[in-house]
Amino acid sequence: MKCLLTGHLIEGSHKEQLYGLIKKKTGVKYVFGFNSGQEAIHAALKARGLGPDDKVIMPSYCCETVARAVQDTGATPLFCDINDDYNPDIDHILKLLDPSVRAVIVPHLFGNPADIDKLEKSIDERGIRSKIFIIDDAAQSFGARLHGRLVGTFGDAGIISFGPGKTMTATGGGILITNSKNLSEGLGRLNPSQVDLLSKLKRLAYWIVFRRWRRFTFPLFPFFRRFLEKGDHKEETLMELCNVDGAIGIEQLRKLDSLIQVRISRKKSLDDRFNLCYSRLFALLPSNDNSGEFLNVATKYLVRINDNHYTQHVQGLYKQYSSKVGIEIQNLYMPLHLNQKYVTNGYSLPKTDAYYKQLLQIPVEPSIRPAEFRFVIQKFEKFVEHFLNIQNRCNDNDPSTY
Repeated sequence: MKCLLTGHLIEGSHKEQLYGLIKKKTGVKYVFGFNSGQEAIHAALKARGLGPDDKVIMPSYCCETVARAVQDTGATPLFCDINDDYNPDIDHILKLLDPSVRAVIVPHLFGNPADIDKLEKSIDERGIRSKIFIIDDAAQSFGARLHGRLVGTFGDAGIISFGPGKTMTATGGGILITNSKNLSEGLGRLNPSQVDLLSKLKRLAYWIVFRRWRRFTFPLFPFFRRFLEKGDHKEETLMELCNVDGAIGIEQLRKLDSLIQVRISRKKSLDDRFNLCYSRLFALLPSNDNSGEFLNVATKYLVRINDNHYTQHVQGLYKQYSSKVGIEIQNLYMPLHLNQKYVTNGYSLPKTDAYYKQLLQIPVEPSIRPAEFRFVIQKFEKFVEHFLNIQNRCNDNDPSTY
C-alpha cells in the first residue's frame, strides 16, 4: 500500500531490502531481481555466454517458460524424461550429455525436491563440472529442502519465482541467486531495463482483482489475459524486478514458513487418508520425514492413477465434476516434446508420455479456508467412490450420475 501511496511502484528501496532478506534466508552471496522467473533463467544463461549451437538439458514435463528462456538465448532445449516423482530423471540426463550440452536446468516440480545433488556429484566425477552450468530451478518449490538444504542453493545459480501458484507470490518477479563471483559479474553487465509504469499498473490490477476475488472473476480470465498481454514487452528483453514486487516479496518471505506449514499439514492429512483408503488406486508423491532432511512443500498435491486403462476416462470426469461442484482445478503441463515449437528430432520419454495423462490435482493452497479444504476432500472422496463404482463401465462419459 505504501508503494501505491508514494507512487514508488517501479523504483524504491524495497528491492534491496528483499535481496538482503533472501541472502540471509539462503546464505548466498549475490542476489539479482528480474521481472519473471523466465527472465531470471534467461539472464543466467546469457551471463554464462550460452547462445546458438549450445544445448540445454531440461525435462519435457515442466512449465513452458523454462523452454522459452532457453530459446531466448538462441540455445536449444534438449528434453529428458522424468522419475516417478515427476522430477527430472538424473540418469537420463547423464546419458544425454555430449560436447554440445553446456547447461542443465533442474526444476523441482510441485514442491517436491529433485535429486540435484546426484547430478552435481555425477558430473563432477566425470571431470566436466566446470563445463556444465547447472541451474537449480526452485520456482515452484522455494522453501523445500534436500538433505536439510534449501532447494535453489544447489548448482551454479538458483531461481525463485513470485508468479501465481508458487510458494511466494506477487504481481510478478523472479530472483536469481548465486555464490559465483564470475556469474555475478556477468549478470552485472546485462543492464536490464525498467518495466514501464502502465504494464506494472495492469499487472497490479490483475493481481488485486483477479487473484483476490478469484471465485467471482474467474469467468473473466480470457479478458484479463488479453488485457495483460496487449503491449507487453517481449520476453527476450530483460527487465528489473519492480519495487512493488519487492515490497510484496518481503511480506511473503516473512510469512513463508507459516504458509508452508499449512501446505505440509494438508499434504500429511491427504497422504494418511489416501494410504489408508486408496493406496491401490493412486500413487502419491513422497511423504516428508520427521528430520527435516527432506521437505516437500506441496505447492500442488497430485495423485497418479495406477491403472492406465482408466486414465482418460477418469481425467475427463474429474474435470467436469470439479467444475460442477465449484472447485477450480488448474490444468497441468502438456509435455514440451509434444509441442511442435520445440521438437527437432524424435524423443522417447516413456514416463513423461504415460504420467502426464494419469495425474489428478487436489487444491491445498493456504488461501483455501479450513472449511473449504474439508469441502474439497469430501467432494474428491465422493468422486473416487463413484469412480470405483463405474470402473466396469469405462466408456460411459456421462457425468450426470453425480
